[in-house]
Parts: sequence; C-alpha cells; structure tokens
Amino acid sequence: MTGIVVSDYYDRAGEAAMVMAGWIQSGKLKTREDVVQGLDNFPQAFDMLFSGANNGKLVLKVGA
Repeated sequence: MTGIVVSDYYDRAGEAAMVMAGWIQSGKLKTREDVVQGLDNFPQAFDMLFSGANNGKLVLKVGA
C-alpha cells in the first residue's frame, strides 16, 4: 500500500475541486453535513466536534 501527501499535489487542487464538484452535481459523490440552527446552540455544536456526534461537515447556521 502506498499513501500520498496532499501537499505534494497542492498545485492540482483546482483541478481536483472541479472534478469533484462535477461528481457532487451528478450524484456520484455525496457530501455529509450536520446543520445546527442558531447561535444559542453554539456550545452543543462545539461539543459535537469533539464527541464524534457530527456526521461530516458541521455547520452552525446563524441568522435567516
């Protein structure tokens, strides 16, 4: 097995982002995110980062 270091390919990050965006738009790649509503729930959201309670990207939505 051979691993890679992302920084070795940083010059191709734009290319990767475009390819992956196409995969997301076509449904070939699914993203996961948890959205916590309201600034009052910040402590709960912050705890989720360290407890493993979130599933993918964690977003704190404030405002409308």
